[in-house]
Amino acid sequence: MNSAEPRTSDDRTFTAGHLPGRRASAWLRVSVWLGFPMACVGALWICFGRSLFGAGGSLVPTFLVSVGPLFLVVMLIASWRMRKDAQRYEAGTTSPLLSVVQTLTWILAGIFGFLIPDRVDGKTVSGLSQVFGQDLVGLSAGFGNTFAILTFVGAFATLIIAIGQERFSDRKSSGRPATEDEILDALNYNDGQY
Repeated sequence: MNSAEPRTSDDRTFTAGHLPGRRASAWLRVSVWLGFPMACVGALWICFGRSLFGAGGSLVPTFLVSVGPLFLVVMLIASWRMRKDAQRYEAGTTSPLLSVVQTLTWILAGIFGFLIPDRVDGKTVSGLSQVFGQDLVGLSAGFGNTFAILTFVGAFATLIIAIGQERFSDRKSSGRPATEDEILDALNYNDGQY
């Protein structure tokens, strides 16, 4: 077969020159494409989500210039790096690890947006307290902060993993030798045992 001709793998046609080694999974392919819209949805949910339950108050403008844009920028950069990485592989997919971390970050952002308390008419409320009763506003505040931290840990973990995988695929596709860490990762190095 000529190297310029397309080749077939897993009932899909791929252009020659792409890297092998990723599963042609529908979810892993969809994860690549959901990254950009879900970054926007997540940022909007964090800023405005509680407003859907009547809990949007004085924190909405604050979140519009702080937490929302930070989440959006981190997740958009991660999605961009993930897409660049996926385009180098025959399957056009991301790795299962990155897909899971990204999905968990979306879930954490959803919980954070629902739990975070706000001030409406001088009263502290949250999406949770509006739906399940005012008695839960204290619980919302405590867990809202925890989920805020977890959301940004997830967002930055998504970014770091996406950058690492994109750099690895860039080196691999350009024919540069892998670093020692990349070789050990590829061999599933585990405490001296391969």
